Amino acid sequence: MSFQPIKRKRGRPKKVNFDFSIQQPHSQKLGGLNMEITQLPTNVEIEDWEQELDDNGINGINRELREIKTNIVEVNVNNEKTDSEQQISGNSFVPVEKKNLFQQPRIIHIIDGEKGGCGKSFVCKTFIEYCKSIAYDMVIIDADTSNQDIAKIYPHVEVAFFSDDEKQAKEADKIFDLAFEKSVLVNLPAQAYDNVTNWIKRNDLANLGKENSIFFIKWFVCTGGVDSVNFFLKSLSDLGDDIIHVFVKNQGLCDDWSYIEAMPEFQEAAYKYNFVTMDFPKFPFWERNAIERLGITFSDAIIHPELKVVSKQRVKNFLKLAYEDFAATGLIR
Repeated sequence: MSFQPIKRKRGRPKKVNFDFSIQQPHSQKLGGLNMEITQLPTNVEIEDWEQELDDNGINGINRELREIKTNIVEVNVNNEKTDSEQQISGNSFVPVEKKNLFQQPRIIHIIDGEKGGCGKSFVCKTFIEYCKSIAYDMVIIDADTSNQDIAKIYPHVEVAFFSDDEKQAKEADKIFDLAFEKSVLVNLPAQAYDNVTNWIKRNDLANLGKENSIFFIKWFVCTGGVDSVNFFLKSLSDLGDDIIHVFVKNQGLCDDWSYIEAMPEFQEAAYKYNFVTMDFPKFPFWERNAIERLGITFSDAIIHPELKVVSKQRVKNFLKLAYEDFAATGLIR
């Protein structure tokens, strides 16, 4: 009897994935922001199924991995120029060293609104509670030197301020410096727009941030008034091409936004900059006044004896809605 070797069936091509992509803070087009990411080959496909047992096929994949690693090393070496080499090339600017090409991006979240009483601090407190609920690690900075209500109720809050005095302009630089370690949340005071915008544009921080995987998101809290909307449109005009903007509709101050949404200039800006819109839920006045008077956080309010069962439930309901609205933006993760 002659022995017939069993023929091996051919199957579907096998794919070997090498995923070197950097996770982005938002999957859609955001404010015209163009993030430059190192492109590396993905989905290396073995066309012949029998190659997976063949030494040449395995060695081919190993050679490709070694080439990728070699290219990364060459990029790092080429970026490490001495000061004299930079001067010879005609560029006296010393770039910030790129420590890791594949590091996760950090975000500088700016809570803005320009007008006093628009709800910036209240949105900021809710933002902090949401980040705690999802274990989103960040540094909290209170830039409102006149009324540091964030620093009063949350521990380990950093303080920074924006100034039109050139001698004190560097005081805001710590915000960017801290972003090299982790994401940052900045609670702005009222009427700080010019100083903040000048700080970003004068130092070209949007581009400097991209080079170091640091990006800006401005959460603009709007009252529903035309003047408040105009401040938002101005921010888009000045920074919309470089910074992601979120139009936060404070439902506690306005419950009908149809007039704003029908404004031709608002519609034009929405088409041009593709900003994100967020509804911020209304919070009951009695509970809000009680929390502010007691100087406590939302988490503390849920267990505080002065708030009764129904009031605590209102706080929980508010947080549930607010958390859903923050999550829907896809910008905090």
